[in-house]
Amino acid sequence: MQRRKRQNVYVQSKGRVRIRLFIWLTLLLIAPVILVVRLKPGQQPPPTNSPITSYMDRFAAKRNYRQSVRDTVHTIERGDNFYQVLVSYGVKVQEVGSLIAVWRSLPELQKLQPGEILELIFARDSQRLEKVRYQNMQGQVLATTRTEQGWTTSRYAKPVVVTSALARGAIKDSLYQSAVDENIDFDLALALADIFAWDIDFFVDLRAGDHYAFLYDQRFRNGKLVGNGRIVAAHFHNGSTSHRAYYYQAPGKRADYYDEQGNSLRKVFLKSPLRYSRISSGFSKRRLHPILKIYRPHPGVDYAAPTGTPVAAVGDGRVISRQWKNGYGRFIAIRHNSRYITSYGHLYRYASNIKVGSNVKQGQVIGYVGASGLATGPHLDFRMKKDGRFVNPLKNRLPAAQPVPPNYLSDFKKRVASLEEELAQTQSLQASHATLTISVNQ
Repeated sequence: MQRRKRQNVYVQSKGRVRIRLFIWLTLLLIAPVILVVRLKPGQQPPPTNSPITSYMDRFAAKRNYRQSVRDTVHTIERGDNFYQVLVSYGVKVQEVGSLIAVWRSLPELQKLQPGEILELIFARDSQRLEKVRYQNMQGQVLATTRTEQGWTTSRYAKPVVVTSALARGAIKDSLYQSAVDENIDFDLALALADIFAWDIDFFVDLRAGDHYAFLYDQRFRNGKLVGNGRIVAAHFHNGSTSHRAYYYQAPGKRADYYDEQGNSLRKVFLKSPLRYSRISSGFSKRRLHPILKIYRPHPGVDYAAPTGTPVAAVGDGRVISRQWKNGYGRFIAIRHNSRYITSYGHLYRYASNIKVGSNVKQGQVIGYVGASGLATGPHLDFRMKKDGRFVNPLKNRLPAAQPVPPNYLSDFKKRVASLEEELAQTQSLQASHATLTISVNQ
């Protein structure tokens, strides 16, 4: 009996060994097949020199680069120059000089246009300027990069599609409030005020019921709105007077805004040195001084405005005085030509680049509203002299700039007719859309 049991155990043990050998042999045979099936060509781990690895490395490098730099974007405004902009963003003066030397030979950078974009890229750790990109209104880009050999510049284009758009509104209180009510980009509202700045004082002349309409450029890239361009045609009805403006550039001449007859809207002087203010005291031969309490002449205009409001030069000229001047406090005087001098008193501070002998451009910020000297509150004391005598800046007749050259007047008139037709069609389409919307809602 015991012998039979031992034989059964032996047989069972031998059977288990055979089963194990069979399983191992089967696994050895099918393992390569499983491996081949699992590792299909598209799922194989990429070799170290494969495109996938290369893209991953480039992505990581790009991510690390973006984390190592600080990007600052500045939109060019009227009166900007490279030196002022770069210094204001913390670029060292010696680097500004080397950059300007590089750019001096680039025709695209000889004349900056409002709305163009300057992008500054700094290293986060050292705060050193590493790259500058300049993009014009047509999408052309100049990229200036720091290398071991110095600054190098390359060009490339970002295709931009430009289309026309219409904005219009009515005045209830101010141009600012009208822009808010009509959802108009405030930079466009400022541009509109700048166009008519020589004929309309937007702080004094506006009346409820005044209305305006203008065509402007919109810039799209890859179907996405990337920014607004310049105003190309504008109507502004101020009281009983209708003002019109058209953007035009004769070949080889400076681009400008003209009325329908081809007369330039740009005068020698702006009508006001401030964008936002109210007149707190006008031109007078006998005014009670608010502090001295005596009657004395006030041969200028006081513009009340918050402390720090930018003050602009009303015309091109040279600074002949920058000083503390008794009751005027911080004071600047500018000679514009042999006949005109303007002055700006009670300033809070001067613009950093303004000194005696500085040349300034029309619209350039020269200082900021304050209450220095004898003043009861922040305001600008603005005065104008003509041939050595004070004149009322609000009533002085201002000479116009050059009109459209006679040999291009016919071309200008065709341009005006085209813009007027586009304005009329666009307004008609907007009116039809508004009527349709009302009908649907009803």
